Amino acid sequence: MNRVSKVSFMWVVIMVGFAMHMLADMLPAFWGVNIAMPDATGEAPVGMLIFMMSLSFFIPMCGLLCMQYRRCKAMLTINLVLAGIMMVFNIFHASELIAEFNPVQLLIHPVMVVAGIYLFIFSLREKKALCK
Repeated sequence: MNRVSKVSFMWVVIMVGFAMHMLADMLPAFWGVNIAMPDATGEAPVGMLIFMMSLSFFIPMCGLLCMQYRRCKAMLTINLVLAGIMMVFNIFHASELIAEFNPVQLLIHPVMVVAGIYLFIFSLREKKALCK
């Protein structure tokens, strides 16, 4: 698999991982478990919604688009920065398992960390190869 398709594939893996993360949080509702946050008021905080949509959809989609226009050095740089943000977020988010252990998320978080690291490594290699 060439470097470009590896980077694009890893962006898709990240997007699917976030979808599975959300699904894993919602699955207990099928068995009648109340999945609402204890302090829930019924109103979703707009800032958090924008933040989560940015991380789970907007940033990965921008990364995929950057790889489509990869001949431009600026696009490769933007992709690398986005990959770095994603890697750091996944590492910090997975570290939350230490404070609040969740066995279901234990299956997802390590995969997301590895995917984020590989995404960054593949993006860095792509930038180095095309920006010689």
